[in-house]
Amino acid sequence: METFEFFYALNLFPIKIADYLSFSLASWVIYSPLAHSMILVDETEFQSLKKEIETSGRFSQEELQKGLIDNQTVPEANYVDSPHNVFALTILPNDICNFSCSYCYAAKGHGHDEVDIQTLRTVLDFFIDRKRIKRQHLYISFGGGGEPLLSWEKVKFVLQYANALASSQDFIMHYSFASNGSVMNDDMIGYIKKYHIKTNISFDILEDIQNAQRKHYDKVCKTLDLLLEHDIYPTINSVITPLNVSRQEEMVMEVHRRFPKLKRLSFDYVVDAKLYDTADGLQAFYDEYTQHFFRAQKIGEGLGITVSSIKYHNLEQIKMRACAGGFDLTPHGTLSMCFFVSSPKEPFYTDFIYGEITDNKIEFDEEKFQQLVKGSDNRQDKCHSCFLKWHCAGGCLYHKKSYSKEMLDVMCRFQQKFSLIALVNKVTEQNILEYESAESKQI
Repeated sequence: METFEFFYALNLFPIKIADYLSFSLASWVIYSPLAHSMILVDETEFQSLKKEIETSGRFSQEELQKGLIDNQTVPEANYVDSPHNVFALTILPNDICNFSCSYCYAAKGHGHDEVDIQTLRTVLDFFIDRKRIKRQHLYISFGGGGEPLLSWEKVKFVLQYANALASSQDFIMHYSFASNGSVMNDDMIGYIKKYHIKTNISFDILEDIQNAQRKHYDKVCKTLDLLLEHDIYPTINSVITPLNVSRQEEMVMEVHRRFPKLKRLSFDYVVDAKLYDTADGLQAFYDEYTQHFFRAQKIGEGLGITVSSIKYHNLEQIKMRACAGGFDLTPHGTLSMCFFVSSPKEPFYTDFIYGEITDNKIEFDEEKFQQLVKGSDNRQDKCHSCFLKWHCAGGCLYHKKSYSKEMLDVMCRFQQKFSLIALVNKVTEQNILEYESAESKQI
């Protein structure tokens, strides 16, 4: 079996295209994630370059040496080992939800709980503190859990109090929220504009799909119309399930028709360990998702709409750990490593909770925090030879706890194939899945 240790030592990753795709334009990709660069070569060229690396540790062609090796930038550690070093805070104001989405990861945790003002004040005093952290930019996002804007007075308090703390200590704050789109009014519009809040609306776009999976199609459309009327252009987050996996192209075209001012879509596959009983079933879903995602993306390009996903966005990031270290305040006054886990009713709650606010003080289990963040990093054996080592960076801890090993292997394989297509598409400026399909028809 061919080995490529000389490549890996230089953070270069040879990818045999035939292991994933039928594609005759090239046989190999040599990928340099730390240089954000790659080349496509045939078998003869690859063997020649392989020999150069094995004998001298460099490429003889200076342009290639510079582009793939010399231009590499090894990042500083972009994760935290202690909650005292966090720079991003996610606030889940409540576990109250006015929707009943068929695929909701937090459904078991829904209730009537809401975080109190004193807990928010305690956490913000800790988080926005120049004595604690020297970096200038801090990030606060609001999510769920429940629907965060149902606790609008709490959200307003955070914005006002956080900004006052930041202004007095020379911090720059960045805010975002994810909403189901059911709640919006002029007061919220004013705050979104005043604090430059990045707005994300969860919406499955097609009326029949939205009403089947989330309901309230008309209500969300009304919110989107209101936002756009005030020149606020949200990102639309759509969950891709077996019900709409083959309709992603239609979703892009419908956005262009109904909301022509919307230009950012995120199509992420559903996270549900019970979706399929077998690895083959999960693999078939991922294959269909991949095929239609890239077709939808190509349609979006022609319409001036960016179609992305978390996995696609990962290719733009260099990470040593999949999770930088979550600092997620739950409605119960506890701190979770992951916003997917926020309620004592959820099965992984005790696994992910590492802190609690009691008597206006924050108490951390530092050892547990370190164990959690080390649960996903790119130094695992399986990551050593993977070309996504610096992007996937060990994989999501929530996924690891949710899925069987067999299913996780399918997810790894999917992410590799999906990412390879994305990388080659950027170089060739075409959807190689369509090229591959055309070739097979000719044969």
